[in-house]
Amino acid sequence: MNKVKRILKWVLISLGGLTVLLLLLIAGADRFLSSERGARWLYSEVEQPLTIKFTPDEVRYLQIGDSTKTPLLFIHGAPGGLFDWLAIAKRNQLYEQYYLLIPERRGYGGTRPKRAEPSVKVQGQALLPILKAQPKPAVVFGHSYGAPVAVALGALAPEEIARIYGVSGAYDPKLEVTFGISYWINFQLFRYLLPSPIWVSNVEKLGHPQALREAIALFQSVKVPTTLIHGTADTLVPFENSTYLQALLPIQAPLIALPGQEHPVHVMLPDYFVSLLLGEEPVAPDAQE
Repeated sequence: MNKVKRILKWVLISLGGLTVLLLLLIAGADRFLSSERGARWLYSEVEQPLTIKFTPDEVRYLQIGDSTKTPLLFIHGAPGGLFDWLAIAKRNQLYEQYYLLIPERRGYGGTRPKRAEPSVKVQGQALLPILKAQPKPAVVFGHSYGAPVAVALGALAPEEIARIYGVSGAYDPKLEVTFGISYWINFQLFRYLLPSPIWVSNVEKLGHPQALREAIALFQSVKVPTTLIHGTADTLVPFENSTYLQALLPIQAPLIALPGQEHPVHVMLPDYFVSLLLGEEPVAPDAQE
């Protein structure tokens, strides 16, 4: 019995040590990618001119490609960051039509202050200066928590947006999937113990139902052409989120179902989305390698 207890003790100690090590690695990676050096390193394989910019309110964003083309604004989820769009940004054919704008939302990366902001509307307002700085209307592409922000932008700045793509979006406040651990770590102490992106995303997660209820009026006033894409096997943000928004929007918004696909489709199927953005016939996901 004593031997079993000793083994169990060392297993628990090892698991605890691995958890601490993982958290330290996440925190270190976040600090590195929040720097200019880290951002440039991450996108070093992208064969296009890259500029790092800040809005007057210190939202950091990358601008990649020829700014005489059409701006394409990507909005990441929670957690998320510059790494979300690397697979898509490496596809050179995308730059034949677009240049990319890749911000870090309020609370993430090199954007300051590094403080959680659960409001969909406030998150959208923080990105408005990026859109207003562009010479022509942008295509806006949001994933997960970034998708309702993208749709809200259609109500906040319709003249600045040509089209919206909402991918794996969380729109329905009644369908929010919240894990039990989110409540356990919802104490101020963990703000200092957890890596910043984990803490920020948890605050967003717990505030998301209320934020979505507050955003309903914005969704109902969107007139910008909108396309929704969602994996049918998404267990993190159920597919029914997109059917909910489709019924809520005052315009006809096509919904593309990706059979058998999970939540991070923007990472798993970059060629599919590049084809979609270029107006080509995308290869069906189940036919891709």
